[in-house]
Amino acid sequence: MGDLGTLSPVTIKDVWKHEASDFTPWLAKNAHRLGEALGLKLEHVETEAKVGDYRADLVFRVERTDRIVVVENMLDPTDHDHLGKLITYAAGLGARYAVLIATEYRDEHRSALDWLNSVSTDDFAFFGVVLETWRIDDSKPAPRLRVDVKPDRWRRRVAADRRAAGASELLLAYREFWSEFLPEFKDTWPSMNRQPVADSSMHFSHSGLTFRAAFSDGTLRAERYSTAGEKQANQEWFDRLYSRKDEIQEVVGGPLDLKWNPRPERAGFTVSLVYPEPIDVRSQDDRRAAKKWLIDAMKRMREAFTGELGTKD
Repeated sequence: MGDLGTLSPVTIKDVWKHEASDFTPWLAKNAHRLGEALGLKLEHVETEAKVGDYRADLVFRVERTDRIVVVENMLDPTDHDHLGKLITYAAGLGARYAVLIATEYRDEHRSALDWLNSVSTDDFAFFGVVLETWRIDDSKPAPRLRVDVKPDRWRRRVAADRRAAGASELLLAYREFWSEFLPEFKDTWPSMNRQPVADSSMHFSHSGLTFRAAFSDGTLRAERYSTAGEKQANQEWFDRLYSRKDEIQEVVGGPLDLKWNPRPERAGFTVSLVYPEPIDVRSQDDRRAAKKWLIDAMKRMREAFTGELGTKD
């Protein structure tokens, strides 16, 4: 083998003197170079894209998709200012990928991008790219875009698998709870019409009234609710309930949580009895105690809202 050439670095600003007027236009015309580094096929969309009162250096699109890639360029080491701009532009443009290009990455900015990737889903990614230029002997300078920060796909996959496993385990526990609850509940309240299960909740109707049994944030609730009818009628009924809260609490045998749920057209209300302890629906002991409480609580809610307090939904 003959003599080999010597690879040597070239000062970035000997190649591109200015970021905005030299490097950014070059990258806009050479989207494939950035795409090769990122493993994406990119097409240029806009240079100096307006985002509020500011402008993003470059906007690309992943070829044949609507996924936006926003790029912030620097011909210097990273700083807080450009990292902050990148995040702002990504949010303003609804970008799926955010790329900060610089000549060197400071540890704190590498850590910041790593953290953003760790708290993002697979739909979003932050990249830190180092811009380098090299030559062999007296050759022309050659650019290199080296990815220094990228999503940890393995860590994301493990986290996603754990979330999926936890969700599956929880879903199974909900189904087991309802399968244990319904037969006994039907014996207590045979005329109740059951509506389909929505994993963590179940809806019932009786004499034109709607009720719900629901798990939420580690609590279990027995509820009377309404979102049907006109907003004004619901508001008047809610106000009447609130004025008689003490009386109703005596009937249901516990403190009530009354909430008005504002909506543009059909606002409604929820009146809840809350299970007195935190509950882990995956625990058989917790499910057993909660089932007994819920059967009794739903019965007391029906008695409280039948008759004068009842109203057609």
